[in-house]
Amino acid sequence: MEGEVFIGVDIGTGGVRAIAFNSKLEQLSSSYQEHTTISSREDQAEQNPHEIYSNLISCLKDVSQPYKKITGIGFSSMLHSIMGVDEKGNPLTPLYPFTDNQGKNKIKRIKEELPTFYKKTGCPPHPMYPAVQILWLKEEKPDIFKKIKKFLSIKSFILQKLTGDLVEDSCIASGSGLLNIHKLSWDEEILNFLSLSEKNFPRVVQVTEKLTIKSVSGLNNLRGVPVYPGAGDGMLCHLASGGLKKGHLSSTVGTSGALRIATHKPFLNEKESIWCYHFYKNWWVSGGAIHNGGITLRWFRDRLCREEAEKAKKEGMDIYELFDKWAGEVSPGAKDLIFLPFLAGERSPNWNPRMRACFVGLGLHHGKKEIIRSIMEGVMCRMRAVMELLKPSLPEKVEIRASGGYTKSRLWLQIQANLFKNVIKVLQEVEAASLGAAIIAMFAQGRLNSLEGFEPKIKEVITPDEEEVKLYARVYKKHIDLYRRLEGYFSGG
Repeated sequence: MEGEVFIGVDIGTGGVRAIAFNSKLEQLSSSYQEHTTISSREDQAEQNPHEIYSNLISCLKDVSQPYKKITGIGFSSMLHSIMGVDEKGNPLTPLYPFTDNQGKNKIKRIKEELPTFYKKTGCPPHPMYPAVQILWLKEEKPDIFKKIKKFLSIKSFILQKLTGDLVEDSCIASGSGLLNIHKLSWDEEILNFLSLSEKNFPRVVQVTEKLTIKSVSGLNNLRGVPVYPGAGDGMLCHLASGGLKKGHLSSTVGTSGALRIATHKPFLNEKESIWCYHFYKNWWVSGGAIHNGGITLRWFRDRLCREEAEKAKKEGMDIYELFDKWAGEVSPGAKDLIFLPFLAGERSPNWNPRMRACFVGLGLHHGKKEIIRSIMEGVMCRMRAVMELLKPSLPEKVEIRASGGYTKSRLWLQIQANLFKNVIKVLQEVEAASLGAAIIAMFAQGRLNSLEGFEPKIKEVITPDEEEVKLYARVYKKHIDLYRRLEGYFSGG
């Protein structure tokens, strides 16, 4: 087995990452390319699938070139995305990621005309789901809708270009609001409602379905290499955290944020506030997710800190390291500045797409450092709200394992430990989605005996600070109180 190389690809909302691992799942090399999102008007979030594909080719080329042979490639991608293509597979629409809320006015129709939508799909009615985005396209852009032959996720679009096979793994399919998670097939009632049929979608396959790279320009060295569809980024982060074990909760903050648990059957709740997606065979993953995780700091970087970001780039410094340093110079509570981080609306726990972000208590004594600290605290307060949603279904003692970009910030992890009043175990591998994708490739080729038996390396254990736990209990109470006061305002009440 010495010398084998597996690549884990993650097509994220903010960029594409490819990481080469050896047979011990130790990182050998990595490559990352950021892509753009067009958000020039309210609720709009659109991406260029060609740009994302180009970034993928670049990343695969970078990480594969040093090695004589690549044993296998596993794929992870953003869980929710949709685009329309013609009969030749050419895009007729932009790619709509989960942050696109243009279909928010269609939710009422979904609830009224498809009353079993949640029970069948595991998806609480919300504009981030492709089912809603397709309804929006059908009714707001009928001329384009009529020309569309297939609806694809970004992963199925890319896999077809690489392998010639048009498939959708059951995980991504179940994150669309179009798949019946009990039957694991496209739901006929929902497709009829959208004036579509199974012919308009890829074939649904398991995460370990074997595909093969054909001749692709720029990737001649990868021709014939086995490729596996893998799953959604959240499910693979959960796998990489060892989350298939009982009592394990995975916590991730990247562009968005989520807390997840694994079950052997679909797990839903009466309030329709917990999502549930199929993962692999008799495994489903349920949980809650926030729309606004690391994207809040990216917004602050792009909109309010351009000069600092350019300066940091020229000096070879990561701007987020500077943000972390600034926030660390501010005492917990950010001098009573509260941030409600709803820049892109809300997912869990209340699924309110009309909710918007705001700073409360902003004064002359606040500067960029306090604002950044309040952003980090605000994001983690929303993660705490998701934790409260899941608590009734969790055992008394849970082990929380953290992955994603936020694990580079010990401060952010400490804020989480204090708000959750729980120990946080931090994965050694920051990019858990890519690791999970590589695990799928290894498992599919018989290099791992089981998925549930995987145990990750833990880099650090973060314990709550007793004094800060008390302070953050007050911060969280204020946060929730402000949410309740402002919810009606943003909802038009």
